[in-house]
Amino acid sequence: MYLRTPKRYQGGQRRSIISLRWLWLWILTPIIVYGGLQLYENREAYIPQVESIMTNLVDQAQSSVATVMAPTPLPTEIPTTRLASADAAWVRGALEEAVATYQEVAEAVPNDVGVHYRLTLGLLMDGQFEQALEAAERAVTADPYDPNAWAIRAMALDWNQRYGEAVASAQRALDLAGQDNPEARARALAFMAEAYYDLEQYDRALSSANQALEINPDSYEALRSRALVIQNTQFDFAAAMSDLQAAYDIAPNMPYVAVDLALIHARDGNADSAMALLTEILDLNPQNTTALYWMGWIYLNSIGDPNQSADYLTRCVQANPQSINCHYLLGRAQMRTEQYATAAESFKTALDLGSTSPLHYWWAGRAQVVLGNCPAATPFYQTGYQLAQQSGNESLIADYEAEMRSCGLLAPLEPTAEATEEATDGDV
Repeated sequence: MYLRTPKRYQGGQRRSIISLRWLWLWILTPIIVYGGLQLYENREAYIPQVESIMTNLVDQAQSSVATVMAPTPLPTEIPTTRLASADAAWVRGALEEAVATYQEVAEAVPNDVGVHYRLTLGLLMDGQFEQALEAAERAVTADPYDPNAWAIRAMALDWNQRYGEAVASAQRALDLAGQDNPEARARALAFMAEAYYDLEQYDRALSSANQALEINPDSYEALRSRALVIQNTQFDFAAAMSDLQAAYDIAPNMPYVAVDLALIHARDGNADSAMALLTEILDLNPQNTTALYWMGWIYLNSIGDPNQSADYLTRCVQANPQSINCHYLLGRAQMRTEQYATAAESFKTALDLGSTSPLHYWWAGRAQVVLGNCPAATPFYQTGYQLAQQSGNESLIADYEAEMRSCGLLAPLEPTAEATEEATDGDV
């Protein structure tokens, strides 16, 4: 171990006459004084530089403080987790929940055709046709070589009444599917069949649907399309119900299949079965405007309960204020309950939203007549009468003429000799 010991004092040393400390003091002092005088005399030149240096130091300090005090960023939610939740909702038939989630995460997965496909289909089944077409275009953008993207675009175009474009889009899907993708090929043919039906090319529609089912017998889309054709062109309601039941068994989570099945039950006079199917939809999708509309229709025309009908139709217009059909049918229910002024507003809203139905114009005029306001009814009757003549609906034309005569818009009919004789006999 080594211990430090103080050095012993060594005497006898002589000190220097001149101290080095004082020497440095005398040398440095004039230099410092001179430098200070120079800074003082030229202070205006140095102040901006000093201020700049100080400003930079302050900014750096503030930035450091802000960094220290900044909150910890929240973790980014993984899209796959949300997508799994949406897919689960889709499978169980809760399409409103699924669509809401797909809309939230669609931008995070721009190349996922499946997400855009289901989003498009969900929006179509909820009656949001324009939004659905926008989603369909994004599906094609996600992968222009995916046949399913072009197929769902065909469906969206068809439901937006762009039938020719729908056929072309379905043909593109068919070309892309080739022979190695029977499911996509059958889907494209099914949507093509529906577009042909809307174009009133019924033979082509039925042929396309049958061809789709030959390729894929489990295509619920093709079963539904064939039912649509045979029900409304061959009037074979039993065969149509069989196809729709098969489609529903394959895809019970698809509301538009359930709605079609409900309507054919209602046509057969089985309102209870129809309402049970629609109720299943509304339990999972309380704002589904298609199901709400048809519940209102059944209560109004099959059950004869306009109050219950109005409740469903009010929900319908609240869920989708742009629904022409829901506003119109709500007006019909309100007429039944003698709420004529309210009904007149409902009919006017349907027309303001763009309806071109002569029947809608007739009821808008009729509501004003019941209110004793023929001048207000006149523009509705004049426009609707022209539309009725273009449609060739003789019964509706006759109804228009009767109403217009009651308001003095047409000359009264001159009684024939036979009618005069009958009136005379009656008077006697």
